[in-house]
Order: sequence, then structure tokens, then C-alpha cells
Amino acid sequence: MEVLGTLLAFLAVLVVLVLVHELGHFVAAKRAGITVQEFGIGFPPRITSVVWHGTRYSLNWIPLGGFVKMLGEDGDSEAQKMRERGLSEAAVDKAMEGAFNRKPIGIRMAVLLAGVVMNFLLAGILFSVALAMPIPEGRGPLTVTQIQPDSPAEEVLQVRDRIVTADGRTFPASADLTEYVRSRAGKEVVLGIERGGSSIEVTVIPRSLTDKDISQGKGAIGFSYEPERYAELPPSVNGPIDAVVKGFTEAGYLAVQIPGGLADAVGGLLGLNESAGAAAGPIGIAAETGRQLQAPLVSQLVFVGILSVNLAVLNVLPFPPLDGGRMAVVLIEAVRRRKLPAEREAMIYLTGFMVLIALVILISIQDVQRLIEG
Repeated sequence: MEVLGTLLAFLAVLVVLVLVHELGHFVAAKRAGITVQEFGIGFPPRITSVVWHGTRYSLNWIPLGGFVKMLGEDGDSEAQKMRERGLSEAAVDKAMEGAFNRKPIGIRMAVLLAGVVMNFLLAGILFSVALAMPIPEGRGPLTVTQIQPDSPAEEVLQVRDRIVTADGRTFPASADLTEYVRSRAGKEVVLGIERGGSSIEVTVIPRSLTDKDISQGKGAIGFSYEPERYAELPPSVNGPIDAVVKGFTEAGYLAVQIPGGLADAVGGLLGLNESAGAAAGPIGIAAETGRQLQAPLVSQLVFVGILSVNLAVLNVLPFPPLDGGRMAVVLIEAVRRRKLPAEREAMIYLTGFMVLIALVILISIQDVQRLIEG
């Protein structure tokens, strides 16, 4: 049941993020007078659909987000099919008036960028709401839930250990204990542990952490934990306006950091550096979604906001078949002042799609390895 709950939560988050993204494309296309042939929730085969104002709205069986299908999105393939059915050139031109590929470059760019904007707006709103909420603070002993491989904790701690003291001291807040341990990097720290009904002491030497280590989720000792309970502290903002300003500022700061982290992660996958662990694919994100189910609501909002910013930034990168790749093709056509041949454009998207799938597979293999190692 726990696995099923994790899967359902992951799919729910995925559907929300992708539908918000596609809604941006949909609204922008409608306002620009582009013919939207279908707005789908999930991917075919269809469960049911209804046509309203010239657009088919469908509910589909594969629950992996959604899609918007615009006339002319795939070049002039629809126009060619009309010609093959015997329509005159005048009739074809009339039917293609609302085609995406026949709109000015500025309009096409705005429609493609609209999904990214929506994901960024969603992240900013979620961060703003989270900042306006009471801050959950962990209290009491820490229960070890996961141990990182090749960490100081690996040979010392065990999952379900309860850390009660550090160097004989108790700490009112979980963060105080972890901060104390971090401040003792390179020095011995004696942890008071409750294990299997017995009280024992273990000695660890916390490691020093670089910014890259922290970005990869490494800890001074190397374990994840759940506090005994949570207490609520007042929000850290001064009213709604302050929350919105700080929420969108945080979304912008995160967006700027993502490309560098992504480059390091891809370099790690290719063996060019040691940053592969910073990347997480669908399996890793699903596992983290399951852990977030146990976290306070404010943490869940921040988690979904982070995913939304990541989706926005990834989609704007100039890599086919992402939105950024499609925008790059539109700009190339603007510079050349003529359209790319349909077969060449299709090859660009196919090549990009294959590379993207290869990266997802590599990252997913890494996700599985991390799950197996615990």
C-alpha cells in the first residue's frame, strides 16, 4: 500500500505540473487565434472526449500529464494531407488560417514560452504560500530513516536508531543538533543512541562539506531522519506582499542555479566529473515524493514548487524536443527567412528525443542504484 500511495502521489504531482504547463500553451494559443485541435488530460488511448468551440477536450488512459495539439504544430503536414484529398490551394489556405506555423514569429515564441511562464508562476505562488505558513520545527530525538553510502554514518548508525544526545547534550530543536554536529567537522562526536530497547553510545567524525556536497544532499554524518514531533513557529514574512516578493525571489534564484547543476549532473553521467549524484530521474523523484507524503504541508508545497521551477527551466533550454528547442527552430527559420524542410525538422526532433530518453534511462539506472544501496 505504501508503494501504491507513493505512485499515486507522484502521478498526481506530475499531472498537476504538466497540465499547468500545457494550460499556458493552450491559453496563449487561443488568445493568438491559433486553432487548438485538442487539449488532453493524460495521453491516448482516450477514455472519453467532448468537442466545444472547435477544440476536443479529452480524458485519456495514460496518466502522465497532458498535451495541447495545435493545427500546424507539425509543419505543413496537415496542409499536404488536404491537398492529397483534392482540396484547392485556396481551400487549404482558408483551412490553415489558424495554423501555428503560419503565425508571426513573435506569436509563436510567446505561445511556446507560455508553458514555462506558467510553471514559474506556480512555483512562485507555492513558495509564497509556504512562506506565509507557520514554520514547522522538528523537536525531540531523531529517528534515522536512511543512511547514505560511503558516509561516516554507514558503519556506525542503523535505520530506526533514535539519536537522543550529542556529546552528552540534548537539543530542543532537530536543527540545533544537526548544526552542532556540522560544526564539529573533523572531530569526534559521541552520539547517545536508543537501539532495540537499549541505550548505547557511538562515535562518529563528521565530514566537512563543500557547496557541491550540500547541493548533492550530503550531510556531515550522512543520514536522513524524522524528528519525534513538530512545533510551529511564526511565519518568517511580514504579511502577504512580503511573502509574494520573497516567494518569487526564491523561485528566480533557484531558476538561475539549475542550469549549472544540470550541466554538472550530465557531466557526471558522462564521467567528466563526480556530480552524477545530483541528478534525479522519474524513479528518484517518485521516491522523494513518497518521503514528502510524511512531511508537513509547508515542506510538500516547497517540494512541488522546486519541481515546477525545474520543469520551467528544463523546458526553456534550447534542446529539441523541449519548448526551448522548438523556439530555437523558430529563430533559425527567422534568420534563414525560410522554413526548414519538414524532414530535417523531424530529424532534429527525433534525434533530440532519443538523446533525452537516453539521459532519462541513465539517470533512472542511477536512481535504482541509490534505492538499492539505501
